[in-house]
Amino acid sequence: MNILLINPGMGDENKAKAFIKARVPFSEKLKKHATVLPGFVLKRVLSGFGASEKRFPIGLGYLASMLKKQGHSVSLIDRYARPGEWCGVDGFDFIGIYCSTPGFDDALRVISKITEDGFKGGIAVGGPHASLFPDTIPESVDYVVQGEGEYVINAIVEGEFEAGTIVRTPRIKDLDVLPRPDYDLFFEKERDYQYGFEFSDAYPVFNMNTSRSCPYNCSFCSVRDIWGRLWTSHSAERIVEDILFLRDRFGVEGIYFREDLFSAGKKRVEDLCEQIKRYCPGISWACETRADLACEEGLVEKMADAGCAGFFIGAESGSQHMLDVFNKNVEVETIAGACRTAKKYGIKIAMSLILGHPEETVKDRLATWKFVRHTMPEFVYLNLYRDEYTRHGSVGYKTYPERKVVYASYENGTWAGQKDRKCGL
Repeated sequence: MNILLINPGMGDENKAKAFIKARVPFSEKLKKHATVLPGFVLKRVLSGFGASEKRFPIGLGYLASMLKKQGHSVSLIDRYARPGEWCGVDGFDFIGIYCSTPGFDDALRVISKITEDGFKGGIAVGGPHASLFPDTIPESVDYVVQGEGEYVINAIVEGEFEAGTIVRTPRIKDLDVLPRPDYDLFFEKERDYQYGFEFSDAYPVFNMNTSRSCPYNCSFCSVRDIWGRLWTSHSAERIVEDILFLRDRFGVEGIYFREDLFSAGKKRVEDLCEQIKRYCPGISWACETRADLACEEGLVEKMADAGCAGFFIGAESGSQHMLDVFNKNVEVETIAGACRTAKKYGIKIAMSLILGHPEETVKDRLATWKFVRHTMPEFVYLNLYRDEYTRHGSVGYKTYPERKVVYASYENGTWAGQKDRKCGL
């Protein structure tokens, strides 16, 4: 069968405003929240984290590998990397659409285009938005997938599930069993992907996703609503195997570990550092981490020695009051300590801050700018509080009648650790 996978682009600005981050020059709305913004901070601000940075849709790469193992042919439309891209639906037997909330407006446009083009095959929608808000998926979609889709995608494509259903999946226990994402899929045509990063001059830099979920419970984050508490990961050996493949196949010089919490498993990070030094010397890499995990000097030294060039740290605020409001479970001084330790070993810091929370005061903002001046991160991301899309809010889209829920099962799956997961049992 010929399968088309689609990665929608950003929605219109009104719907996606909560995800549009600070840009240079600042919007008037951001200025209102960024009172007394120091000039040196202004010079360090990058465009919004996740809103404009275009990396490979690795999740679709995993699905493509699973489909190709079964003998299916797979093509990709990436409207995030190529806004407005469309090839029509002729010649395809099935269409799978990745759906995040900031891309949901474009996903709706894509679904309308598919209908207008007279597509007669099956349609499946998965991704974070589908997991959290399945009732907003139009009835023309045959399958809504809640959870990880690797072990159900072939069964869905081949008609083993009843159309008009929600297919709810358990968590995958062992990620090492999954095939490598199909990176060739991303190079079928020229796309505006980003192949560098701000932490070093390494080029090309590929992104990897080597773990899933996060055991923490920050108030503004929906990760646990989607995944539950169970944190899973590739082993250090599997990660290095994939890096070696990417180096040999594409000549990569850098890796950006883009995932919810790369450093949740300290032993895995230590093992990975040893493996990279042994088998991938010269590879530059960066990861996303919490401050309390990035202030352990022995671990940070090992990471730097193994080529780590950057930490993306979600500091969120320099006010302890706001950190408590965000349920960060971390002290301001701990974040400052992480920055000092990183600088000591030559690791650059990209710091993410949240502005505009209803409980944030001018005093809190002043404390944040003072904190930034004190810690001096190399890069700062400013994010407006995502009030419209918080886990306690609503998305305000049209809803549709409830679908029948079908629970998938597979040997490499588990329903353990699903507390807080909205699409759990």
